[in-house]
Amino acid sequence: MIQDFLDYFQLHGKQFKVENDTFFTEADHFPIINGIPRFIPDISYAGNFALQWETFSKLQLDSQNKTTDKYDTILTRTQWPPQFFKGKTVLECGCGAGSDTEILLSLGCKVVAVDLAASDVAKKNVNDNPNVQFVQASITDLPLKKKSFDIVYCHRVLQHTPDPEKPLAHILQFVKDDGSVFVHSYANTFFQRFRWKYFLLPITRRLRPETLYNIIRRCSKPLWHFTNLTNKTKIGRAFNWFFVPFANYRHLPQYNNMSDEDMLEYAILVTFDALGPKHDHPIELSAMRKIASALLNRPFEIIEDRTIMLLRTKLV
Repeated sequence: MIQDFLDYFQLHGKQFKVENDTFFTEADHFPIINGIPRFIPDISYAGNFALQWETFSKLQLDSQNKTTDKYDTILTRTQWPPQFFKGKTVLECGCGAGSDTEILLSLGCKVVAVDLAASDVAKKNVNDNPNVQFVQASITDLPLKKKSFDIVYCHRVLQHTPDPEKPLAHILQFVKDDGSVFVHSYANTFFQRFRWKYFLLPITRRLRPETLYNIIRRCSKPLWHFTNLTNKTKIGRAFNWFFVPFANYRHLPQYNNMSDEDMLEYAILVTFDALGPKHDHPIELSAMRKIASALLNRPFEIIEDRTIMLLRTKLV
């Protein structure tokens, strides 16, 4: 547990203290394991992601896959310049294996990174960086001080919660009045909702994660060769998007530096990510706007395209 982050924690109005391997207030006690306070046990619906993080723990890290994909995606989606992040304290809601955490740290942030079960993987992936404190907790019940973070950041997470409106309303309470927010969700559009994964999810989410993973891996090579061919045309890419259950990104320029072997693994990872979640609930734009309007003091915008929706603070 990093002492510099202690002041950000609070539960039922009480401050936390640390003694040995215990994180506690007058009324509540929680274990600290591997330097990570554990406010909840591993959540059952995180099981598929747990396998994903363990199997592909480093594949999405810019530092490991020889791309700038995560860096470019964060700057493009937030529309914030790199210098904006420097010196900011960030609440990262759902850090997964730490691919975004790595970028936030490289941009000069101090980060409180929360996840249901992946904190140990992420901690290892960022090499025990002293500017991040990992926490095992739910983003619907965070033991943190309200209005205490410069940035509340939630990327690729909201739709994988049982009721996206609840965590959105909860996490926005932790941004300072003059702070900034960035929240991503899948878009609730025809282009997104009529993709192959939504037809298969009622079946695949019933499978054990290991079973689903093995099925995808066994089918991966023929689907890899087929989609490499069909992705050469716009019509072929549209066909793959709607009908072929395999997420092959070999044709995208941001992955040019990755080998075919790594791209095949990446395709297996993204396909498993699409078919494994117990929850996949794109939030309605109207609901996101209503919650943001009630809780945020600074001007914001909500951008929706065919596949994603972004809530972000507008910089003056």
